Amino acid sequence: MTNADTKQRGFSGVETVLVVVIVGIVGFVAWYVYHAKNTTDKTLSTSSTSTSPPTSTTKTGTSPGSKDNQSLQTDLNSVNSSNSQASTDLNGSNSSLGDQSTFTSVPN
Repeated sequence: MTNADTKQRGFSGVETVLVVVIVGIVGFVAWYVYHAKNTTDKTLSTSSTSTSPPTSTTKTGTSPGSKDNQSLQTDLNSVNSSNSQASTDLNGSNSSLGDQSTFTSVPN
């Protein structure tokens, strides 16, 4: 009987269960990523179709997007002024860094 015991080959039950669990985890992660991507794609496609601009014309004969262009121009001007203010603040901060009176000396 000892001769038959040494010639046995194959996976043990623990190894088989371990392989099945690992394959199951990899499969679940793949399904989760696929499901999340499809959900995100559906959400983005729904939001992009619901935010399309109106296509009606105004009574003054202007193009339908003229009001949108005006609001975009206003937003752009406010961003430019914010950027200018931030630049001014940054320049003020940089000049105060060069002021030696704000630094304290440490005795040796």
